[in-house]
Amino acid sequence: MRRQYAPAPFLSYGIEKVFSSSDRGPCDQERLATINQLGIKLEQIDSATLRSLSLRLRDQVRAGRPLEEVIEESFAIVREMSRRILGLYPYDVQILGGLALVRGTIAEMATGEGKTLVQLLPAYHFGLTGNGVHVATANSYLAERDQKFGQPVLEALGISSAMLPERAPTHLKIAAYAADVTYGTGSEFGFDYLRDQLSLMSRPKRQPGETVWRDMLDRQEHSFPLAQRGLRVAIIDEADSILIDEAVTPLLISGRSAGENPDSSLFEAARDFIAKLEPDVDYQFDPAARQVHLTEKGHERIYQSINNIDRTQLKRPWGKYVENALRAELTMVRDRQYLVRDKAVLIIDEFTGRVKEGSSWREGLHQAVESKERLPITCESESQASISRQKFYRLYDHVSGMTGTAMQSAGEFWKVYRLPVVSIPRHKPCQEDIWPPRIFPNLDEKLTAILSEIQRLQQTGRPVLVGTRSIETSENLAARLVEAKIPHRLLNANRDKDEAAIIAEAGQRGSVTIATNMAGRGTHIDLGEGVEELGGLHVIVSELDESKRVDDQLFGRAARQGKPGSGQAFLSPEDHLITKYEPEFKQLADSGSIKLENSHRHFVRIQLTAETLAYQSRLAVMEQDKWKDETKLRLS
Repeated sequence: MRRQYAPAPFLSYGIEKVFSSSDRGPCDQERLATINQLGIKLEQIDSATLRSLSLRLRDQVRAGRPLEEVIEESFAIVREMSRRILGLYPYDVQILGGLALVRGTIAEMATGEGKTLVQLLPAYHFGLTGNGVHVATANSYLAERDQKFGQPVLEALGISSAMLPERAPTHLKIAAYAADVTYGTGSEFGFDYLRDQLSLMSRPKRQPGETVWRDMLDRQEHSFPLAQRGLRVAIIDEADSILIDEAVTPLLISGRSAGENPDSSLFEAARDFIAKLEPDVDYQFDPAARQVHLTEKGHERIYQSINNIDRTQLKRPWGKYVENALRAELTMVRDRQYLVRDKAVLIIDEFTGRVKEGSSWREGLHQAVESKERLPITCESESQASISRQKFYRLYDHVSGMTGTAMQSAGEFWKVYRLPVVSIPRHKPCQEDIWPPRIFPNLDEKLTAILSEIQRLQQTGRPVLVGTRSIETSENLAARLVEAKIPHRLLNANRDKDEAAIIAEAGQRGSVTIATNMAGRGTHIDLGEGVEELGGLHVIVSELDESKRVDDQLFGRAARQGKPGSGQAFLSPEDHLITKYEPEFKQLADSGSIKLENSHRHFVRIQLTAETLAYQSRLAVMEQDKWKDETKLRLS
């Protein structure tokens, strides 16, 4: 089934008053016409003069000229300088996307429409103030790529830029934030905010009259350096990932002692004890919620066993240690929720497929997983500061963002962040060809079919990208390719060092790439010579994600910028989505109550259930924010 999308009209979602011309001055189409007219004039001057114009504009803005007055000028200057330095000329739809960001909206731009170039326009525009612009994206790979892409243009125009280092000393953070435009991951901006708040809290309170006597004695106050200069402007790439998907969990800074946990015996005792417990008798397990609850009989058995441990070491009830051991055993799957590297448990970000460096589970769960894996048990972390992503991004004076999948969450963007969603038309019609999904009775038959499909497509010369939800599945499929002697590249959290090289080769004739969600967002795959004539890149989705937007992003790696491409989903009742949210589905399929060949609507329905539960979790995080704020007000 070939889907051809012509460029759509300029659409908006949200409160119509936001978009009325009386509120915001000239409409975007009028601004676009002015920008193009100015751009034609700028083509006639040399680069030195163009830089001088930019420096003069920067000085005017920093002297007090309103930003609203210089939108057309700033966009026209970037338009021309990017053409000279990058050889890339912003199309009209890209300029419309930049204008939407300046207005403070979420711009939905289809994958492959050049959002990296789009963000340069508002980054330069707001960078003119010198107050600091934060360009946030989903991971450090994309942040570093975007910074390297935009730096030559920005610096040629007199605007400094820097890459925000992760887990770096404060003086390096300060240097990065001192730039006019700072690129980094969305979470790192939030963590730096929390670190600054901890630094402020550590300052001793001033005593009455202290300011006066310090001035009289000419004594300097002790300095507590802060990394950030304030939260002025945030331009967010992959906005649905950062503002919605990741918002299920708050940003949390915790600290823990180095070395091995002195209470290791407790976690080991709990690990050994759960082998004696019976499911549905001593505990209840809910796969969908990934929750384990002890029954009344289970609690009785725990109390009977408490005399076998040293109760003076307990930091929480003994039953909690047992529940954590059960959760580690039943819900935490190696190479899915975590991986083991250098005798350490590293958490895998389920949305990006990348390792969350420096993160650990709380309340003893991380130690329970270490015990399960027979690793050295580390000390528990203690929470020092936290903030929800919803609350953090509402602290900025101006927030805007881009993504290829925003309309599906337009209501939540408005409800939570008061950000309208604007749909930007494509530059060229889309030639995406989504084939009907194929459904198999079990995982083994599905992987065998994927292998056959890879062989068939490779013989035609078409490149193939297979997206998997977990490292485990990617490694399993890669092993089958090795056995079949099919050359391929593997990209997951275990093999992320050569990411740029793997992505660069993924569109070459006959190439096969197996990747987790790491390749699902922000990655642009160039087609090799002759590949377009063969039908372009083919994407295989090996199972549906818990969010349809993640699947759409993966399909979006093909058929970019008006070029051909195709995609297909391979599904089974043993997929994670089904076993977690509706495990009885497999029994119905095996019994014939559900015909697999006609069951795609069931997969869609279960995916919708998962999205609904995730939405409710995000609302719960917001309610917790409100409760904390109300509690502070009552106590103050």
